Amino acid sequence: MKKLILTLFCWTMVLGSFAQDNEKPAVGVSSLIGHVSIGNGIAGGASVADSIYNETRTKTPVFTIGADYTKGGNFSIGVITGYQRINLNVTDTFNNFLESGDVNRFYLGIRGLWHYGKSDKIDLYSGVKIGIVAFSTGAISGPQAKKSVIKRENNRTRTSFGIIPIGARFLITDNLGGHIQMSIGAPTFLSVGMNYRIL
Repeated sequence: MKKLILTLFCWTMVLGSFAQDNEKPAVGVSSLIGHVSIGNGIAGGASVADSIYNETRTKTPVFTIGADYTKGGNFSIGVITGYQRINLNVTDTFNNFLESGDVNRFYLGIRGLWHYGKSDKIDLYSGVKIGIVAFSTGAISGPQAKKSVIKRENNRTRTSFGIIPIGARFLITDNLGGHIQMSIGAPTFLSVGMNYRIL
């Protein structure tokens, strides 16, 4: 996995170095973006690790919102935050119900993007990101709620590193557009949404 991430990171660096000229990209500059994932089955992380328990998970999509900014050229920097709710239903090895509850998954991070191409309507980009992923539990119900394994294993925070191999924004009007993005690492794998360019 580390070799794959290193290879893709190098790939994004090469794309940036071969970008056409060093002029300001037409799309995605000084833009506010908001999007919702369509790959939430891969995103996640909440679980009950102990093998004596069985679990089923139900996830909402990962809702994210962010902003990117650049003064010009082919590089932008931005912030992104995301949220996902994961419901866990836990049984023992004999399928006796033990507990159920929600796990909240929050993400806050920064990212750097390399933009390439000169199209007035399409902005292609790749990049890297780093952030914090925090898991917290909500109300727990069931006969084992007082000694909850959901609470024991899903109140934690970790650092997340990731890359964005490819993304594209498409302008519909002078300011409003849509986008699709592939990502490795939290908070989403594949996302689609809308973006608004301020300037």
